[in-house]
Amino acid sequence: MVDRSSHTSRTKSMRLMWRVLKNGGNIVIFPEGTFNETGAPLKDFYDGAFRLALNTHADILPIILPDTVKRWHYSAWWKLSPGRNRAIYLSPVSTKDLEMSDLPLLKQRVHSIMEDALVNANLG
Repeated sequence: MVDRSSHTSRTKSMRLMWRVLKNGGNIVIFPEGTFNETGAPLKDFYDGAFRLALNTHADILPIILPDTVKRWHYSAWWKLSPGRNRAIYLSPVSTKDLEMSDLPLLKQRVHSIMEDALVNANLG
Protein backbone atom coordinates (compact mmCIF):
# COMPACT_ATOMS: atom_id res chain seq x y z
CA MET A 1 0.00 0.00 0.00
CA VAL A 2 1.21 3.48 -0.85
CA ASP A 3 0.44 6.51 1.27
CA ARG A 4 -0.18 9.01 -1.52
CA SER A 5 0.09 11.92 0.92
CA SER A 6 3.69 10.93 1.75
CA HIS A 7 6.46 11.70 -0.72
CA THR A 8 8.70 9.22 1.13
CA SER A 9 6.12 6.42 0.80
CA ARG A 10 5.60 7.09 -2.91
CA THR A 11 9.35 7.21 -3.60
CA LYS A 12 10.05 4.04 -1.60
CA SER A 13 7.34 2.06 -3.39
CA MET A 14 8.52 3.20 -6.83
CA ARG A 15 12.12 2.16 -6.06
CA LEU A 16 10.97 -1.23 -4.82
CA MET A 17 8.77 -1.85 -7.86
CA TRP A 18 11.54 -0.72 -10.22
CA ARG A 19 13.92 -3.28 -8.68
CA VAL A 20 11.30 -6.05 -8.95
CA LEU A 21 10.70 -5.30 -12.64
CA LYS A 22 14.42 -5.00 -13.44
CA ASN A 23 14.98 -8.43 -11.85
CA GLY A 24 12.37 -10.07 -14.08
CA GLY A 25 9.49 -9.96 -11.63
CA ASN A 26 5.96 -8.78 -12.10
CA ILE A 27 3.87 -6.40 -10.07
CA VAL A 28 0.17 -5.65 -9.78
CA ILE A 29 -0.86 -2.02 -9.67
CA PHE A 30 -4.34 -0.61 -9.44
CA PRO A 31 -3.79 2.64 -11.35
CA GLU A 32 -7.00 4.28 -10.09
CA GLY A 33 -5.56 4.13 -6.59
CA THR A 34 -8.88 3.75 -4.81
CA PHE A 35 -12.44 2.54 -5.17
CA ASN A 36 -14.39 4.17 -7.97
CA GLU A 37 -17.27 6.19 -6.56
CA THR A 38 -18.00 8.05 -9.81
CA GLY A 39 -20.59 7.25 -12.47
CA ALA A 40 -17.84 6.48 -14.99
CA PRO A 41 -16.65 2.90 -15.59
CA LEU A 42 -13.11 3.92 -14.53
CA LYS A 43 -11.62 6.84 -12.68
CA ASP A 44 -8.68 8.69 -14.17
CA PHE A 45 -5.37 6.91 -13.67
CA TYR A 46 -2.42 8.25 -11.73
CA ASP A 47 0.92 8.54 -13.59
CA GLY A 48 3.13 6.39 -11.32
CA ALA A 49 2.44 2.96 -12.80
CA PHE A 50 2.91 4.27 -16.31
CA ARG A 51 6.14 6.09 -15.44
CA LEU A 52 7.41 2.84 -13.97
CA ALA A 53 6.46 0.88 -17.10
CA LEU A 54 8.13 3.43 -19.36
CA ASN A 55 11.31 3.57 -17.23
CA THR A 56 11.69 -0.21 -17.21
CA HIS A 57 10.16 -0.89 -20.65
CA ALA A 58 7.83 -3.39 -18.99
CA ASP A 59 4.70 -4.49 -20.77
CA ILE A 60 1.41 -3.52 -19.18
CA LEU A 61 -1.10 -6.35 -18.78
CA PRO A 62 -4.50 -4.75 -18.20
CA ILE A 63 -6.84 -6.82 -16.05
CA ILE A 64 -10.41 -5.88 -15.27
CA LEU A 65 -12.53 -7.10 -12.37
CA PRO A 66 -16.05 -6.26 -13.59
CA ASP A 67 -17.93 -7.84 -10.68
CA THR A 68 -16.00 -6.25 -7.84
CA VAL A 69 -18.55 -3.53 -7.13
CA LYS A 70 -21.20 -6.24 -6.63
CA ARG A 71 -18.97 -8.49 -4.49
CA TRP A 72 -16.88 -6.00 -2.53
CA HIS A 73 -18.35 -2.51 -2.43
CA TYR A 74 -16.33 0.51 -1.31
CA SER A 75 -18.96 1.54 1.24
CA ALA A 76 -18.01 -1.37 3.51
CA TRP A 77 -14.70 -3.05 2.61
CA TRP A 78 -15.25 -5.85 5.13
CA LYS A 79 -18.54 -6.94 3.55
CA LEU A 80 -18.09 -9.51 0.83
CA SER A 81 -20.97 -11.00 -1.13
CA PRO A 82 -20.89 -14.48 -2.68
CA GLY A 83 -21.19 -14.84 -6.42
CA ARG A 84 -19.30 -14.62 -9.68
CA ASN A 85 -16.15 -12.50 -9.56
CA ARG A 86 -14.43 -12.53 -12.93
CA ALA A 87 -10.87 -11.48 -13.67
CA ILE A 88 -10.51 -10.72 -17.38
CA TYR A 89 -6.98 -10.52 -18.76
CA LEU A 90 -6.66 -8.19 -21.73
CA SER A 91 -3.91 -8.05 -24.34
CA PRO A 92 -0.55 -6.73 -23.15
CA VAL A 93 0.40 -3.17 -24.07
CA SER A 94 4.04 -2.80 -25.02
CA THR A 95 6.16 0.13 -23.86
CA LYS A 96 9.22 -1.06 -25.79
CA ASP A 97 9.51 1.84 -28.23
CA LEU A 98 7.96 4.51 -26.03
CA GLU A 99 9.58 7.40 -24.18
CA MET A 100 8.50 9.37 -21.12
CA SER A 101 6.97 11.99 -23.42
CA ASP A 102 4.50 9.27 -24.51
CA LEU A 103 3.11 8.92 -20.97
CA PRO A 104 -0.21 10.75 -21.57
CA LEU A 105 -0.91 8.70 -24.71
CA LEU A 106 0.02 5.42 -23.01
CA LYS A 107 -2.15 6.19 -20.02
CA GLN A 108 -5.11 7.12 -22.23
CA ARG A 109 -4.65 4.02 -24.41
CA VAL A 110 -4.67 1.66 -21.43
CA HIS A 111 -7.59 3.54 -19.87
CA SER A 112 -9.61 3.24 -23.10
CA ILE A 113 -8.83 -0.47 -23.46
CA MET A 114 -9.88 -1.18 -19.88
CA GLU A 115 -12.95 1.06 -19.98
CA ASP A 116 -14.22 -0.54 -23.21
CA ALA A 117 -13.67 -4.01 -21.76
CA LEU A 118 -15.53 -3.09 -18.54
CA VAL A 119 -18.50 -1.71 -20.45
CA ASN A 120 -18.65 -4.80 -22.68
CA ALA A 121 -18.24 -7.19 -19.73
CA ASN A 122 -21.09 -5.53 -17.86
CA LEU A 123 -23.38 -5.67 -20.91
CA GLY A 124 -23.06 -9.44 -21.13
